[in-house]
Amino acid sequence: MASFKDICFTPAEFSTIARLDKSGFGALESSGQIQTVRRRLGNSDRKMVTLEEAQRFFRENRSGRHGDQGEIGGLPKHKVQMFYNVKGGTGKSTLTAQYVMKAAILGLKVLAIDLDGQGHLTVNLDILDGHERPTIYDVLINDLPLADAILPVAPGLDLVPANLGLCNIEIPLNNKTRREYRLSEALDKVSDQYDLIVADTNPAASILNGSMLVAADLVNVVCATNPLSFHGMSLVMATIEEMEREFKRSLEVKIVPNLYDNREIISQEVLGELRSQFPDHCTKSVVNRSADLNEATKRRNTVWGVNAKGVAAQDIKALTEELLFT
Repeated sequence: MASFKDICFTPAEFSTIARLDKSGFGALESSGQIQTVRRRLGNSDRKMVTLEEAQRFFRENRSGRHGDQGEIGGLPKHKVQMFYNVKGGTGKSTLTAQYVMKAAILGLKVLAIDLDGQGHLTVNLDILDGHERPTIYDVLINDLPLADAILPVAPGLDLVPANLGLCNIEIPLNNKTRREYRLSEALDKVSDQYDLIVADTNPAASILNGSMLVAADLVNVVCATNPLSFHGMSLVMATIEEMEREFKRSLEVKIVPNLYDNREIISQEVLGELRSQFPDHCTKSVVNRSADLNEATKRRNTVWGVNAKGVAAQDIKALTEELLFT
């Protein structure tokens, strides 16, 4: 079972990601702007684009070498982002993992930070020995340089992992001076090495999450389209507003409707209420409930490694581009 770092794309899959028409890929290959390799796919050898080649193309495209062809946006509008909700079970960690992998595919240098002691983002990114590695606890409490806690996951994607020890951070962090600023100050020391920094937070109104709110430029609130998740949105938005007042910050907030099922009346109703009550925050992109997302989580890979033509791949593509570039 191939991991994310080994993923390859067929010409058709790459063309979809790069927004090329059917003839666009052939023209790029003929001119040497994209290179392919032969890889075994099923019972035959196929022409494929490796992850690193796709990243090279997007980086050079962004710098203007290839003009406007296939252009999907420049650098992210908001460099430091977090996926947040005080309620569990919204699919936050799954979306965070898919988001950072898709951003890495687009040639961005990405740092993912797991702030949840459950370590679901860490596992989703195929790091299974997180219990042996330093976490943000060591950075904020033991003064470990953040660079020493960063683990390369795949080309263009690094991770600060998490483990259960992170569940014990609240009391010692509360006793630290400038507790709410320690995370922001740690990120500042590595920020120039990355195009995008994304944190997956724990489902609580915690001091650690408050520290990330101080550091973030964009808060992506993941809301499952069910009544209980929607009911908790008032608490989430109130928490964010309180942080803005306390630290005199103005945060950009996006609400991401997740686990949507258009066969369910209640799911339709919740989506409608989200768009009605939070018209300035709700994303246009909606992530549908999908077996492909579950399969990608099981394989610890991106949805493109499961079904590049599926609804989940389309949803993650649309969401990623919206959160990165609008």
